[in-house]
Amino acid sequence: MLTLDDIKDIVSKVTYKDGWTIQVYEGHGRSYIQVSVDASVGVCSVSKQNTAWKSGKHYLSPYMCKQEIVGVCFAAIKASEEHEMREWFRYKGASIFNPHLDPDQLVELAKKKSAFVTRPDRTSMTLEEPDESTETHRDSGRGIATNWIVNPRG
Repeated sequence: MLTLDDIKDIVSKVTYKDGWTIQVYEGHGRSYIQVSVDASVGVCSVSKQNTAWKSGKHYLSPYMCKQEIVGVCFAAIKASEEHEMREWFRYKGASIFNPHLDPDQLVELAKKKSAFVTRPDRTSMTLEEPDESTETHRDSGRGIATNWIVNPRG
């Protein structure tokens, strides 16, 4: 079993972008890591001002091996980058994938039939796009569309 000092030593060898560091903390009897971004590279997606920020906590098991700890570091960075992407991405000027949207507000939107887009065949998604070699057949008894591959040679 690794000690907190062992974990700190492993994490200290992980590097990423300038201004990004991974910190190891211990609280309530558990160790965890957080990505920290300093104000020289951190920018608020609303105010556009430089700001320092920290990611969510990524808790560690006392039984983790070195590879698992390094993997958690990678996952923490990946989650942080996705979080930033969700904050910064805009459609028609709105941050529609923002991770800070109120889930209760999203529930109300998701309850509205008008909030869903569908394709012309009235399905919201398909597994594959039909092409010349695919025919769509609808099972009228169950209302299920099925794509069949048609042999173009006969």
